[in-house]
Amino acid sequence: MRTCPTRRIVLSMLMLTAAALPARAAEPTVPVGVIANLTGSDVPSSVDMVRGVQLAADELNAAGGVQGRKIVLITEDSEYRPQAGIEAATKLFDVNKVEAAIVFGGSSVTLPIAELARPKGKVILNTSASSAKLGGYPGTLYSTLPLDDIVGAQVGAYAAKMGVKSAAFIVPNNTFGTGLMDAAAAAFTAAGGTVVRKIAYTEGQPDYRPDLQPLQRAKPDAIISAGYGDDTRTVFKAARELGITAPWYVAYPSIFAVEDPAWLNGHMSGLDNGGLDSSTGQRIKAIYAQQFKGEPRPHYFYGYDAMMLLGRAMQKGGTDAAAIKAALPLVAKDYDGATGRIEWDDRGQRINPPMDYFAFRDGKLEPIAAPK
Repeated sequence: MRTCPTRRIVLSMLMLTAAALPARAAEPTVPVGVIANLTGSDVPSSVDMVRGVQLAADELNAAGGVQGRKIVLITEDSEYRPQAGIEAATKLFDVNKVEAAIVFGGSSVTLPIAELARPKGKVILNTSASSAKLGGYPGTLYSTLPLDDIVGAQVGAYAAKMGVKSAAFIVPNNTFGTGLMDAAAAAFTAAGGTVVRKIAYTEGQPDYRPDLQPLQRAKPDAIISAGYGDDTRTVFKAARELGITAPWYVAYPSIFAVEDPAWLNGHMSGLDNGGLDSSTGQRIKAIYAQQFKGEPRPHYFYGYDAMMLLGRAMQKGGTDAAAIKAALPLVAKDYDGATGRIEWDDRGQRINPPMDYFAFRDGKLEPIAAPK
C-alpha cells in the first residue's frame, strides 16, 4: 500500500522522537512536550508547527542545550479532538513528567489542555488557537500569536479608517467567529461606525443565501468578516448571486477561499498576522526551503518562537514549571523572533503584534500599506 507524503512525515517525526527516548537514561535531558494534530484535520499546518519546534530545539541543543542538558521533544497526536488532546497532555504531564508543552490546535483542543495544565502547575505555549477565552489562564498559557480580541479590534479599526460608516458582520457561529466579531464591532462603533446587521452562520451548509438575504435590505457600506476554507467560498458565492456589491474587510484573508476572482477583484482587503519577514523569519524560511522544498505555513514560525522562548526561559530560570513561568516574560523582552518582537500582557497573551495588510487583486492577495 502506498503511503502518502504527509503520513511519511508524521511517521518520521514520531520515529525520531522515539529514537531519542532511550538516551534519557544514559544522559540527563530536558523533556519538552509537543501536542499537534498529526491525524485528523489541518495536518499540514500542524506538521509545519512541529518542524518549527524541532528546528529551534536543534539550534538550542547545538548551542549547548539548557544548562548543559539536551532538549528532547516528545510528540503526541491530538487528532484535532478535545478528548485526544486531553489524553495526550495527561500522558505528557503524568507519565513523561514534562513541565511544559507546546500546543498546536484550535481553541476547542487548547482550552481543555489549559484546564488540565492549570491545577497541575504546568506551562502551555499556544501556537495556533486564538479564542479570547485563552486569556483566562494567566501563568499557565502563553501565546506566540495574538488572540482574536486583538486581531478583531484591528479589523474594526481598519474598516473605520477606510471611511466605512455602516457595516454588516458575517462570521461562522463558533468561538472564533463570534469572539472576533464582538471585538471588531466594539472597535468599529468606538470609531463612529454603525453596525447594521450581525450574521453568525452555521458551518457546513451548501447554500448561505438565506443567511445573507437580510443584507439586501440593510444595504451596508461594507461587510466585515472572518472565516476559513470552503465555507468562505460558499458565502462569497451566495453574496455574488444575491447581487451584494459592498466591499469586504476581513481578518486573516490568507485563509479565505475565493469563489469568483473576477467578482471579488478589488473588493476584499484585510489584515493577517505579520512579522514573518523579520531577519529571523527569513533565515528559518530559507532553512525550510532547503530541507522541505516549499513554502512554510505560518505555524512553522510560531512553533519556532515558542520553542526558542521556552528554551531561553529554562536556561535563565530553570527547568521546573515555576521557574519557567517566572522567566518567560523576562526573556521575551529582548527576543526578536521569527514573527517579530513578542510583547506579552500580564495574562501571557501577545499585544501590539506586527500585522500585514493585503488586498485581493488580479486573482491573488497583494501587500498594501497599513492605513494611518
